[in-house]
Amino acid sequence: MLLNEELECVVCCYEYSRSDRVPRLLHCNHTFCAPCLEKLSNLQGIIRSVSCPLCRWITCTRASLTLPGALWVNTDIWDQIAEEQQQKKNQESMEDLKKTKTQLIKSTLPDSRHSGFMSTLQNMFSCVLQHKRRMETF
Repeated sequence: MLLNEELECVVCCYEYSRSDRVPRLLHCNHTFCAPCLEKLSNLQGIIRSVSCPLCRWITCTRASLTLPGALWVNTDIWDQIAEEQQQKKNQESMEDLKKTKTQLIKSTLPDSRHSGFMSTLQNMFSCVLQHKRRMETF
């Protein structure tokens, strides 16, 4: 499992995504988002190069290829993004289920019946407390 800090680009500090901020690997194995790599790249004739902001290793690709086409996706981060998205969906589903369940319970008990039930419970517990106090005085 990766740390949350590893799920964001160190250049722009935005979280990686599976759409617009795809985590791409340079040849030095450092990862940055595709938009940052585009900004960092230099085109010199038929060669496109990117100097790694961390170690200064130069990654070269053919200019005929786009950077997303020339650089691998960091699959560890890619999979972690998918897992987090699934966990968020599951958590939201559970919260929705709890809300629906609570609303269903409230809607099935009429207010008068609910308040009558609560007053009966209060009477029962007050009797138990009174009995307990009497027993303690003996």
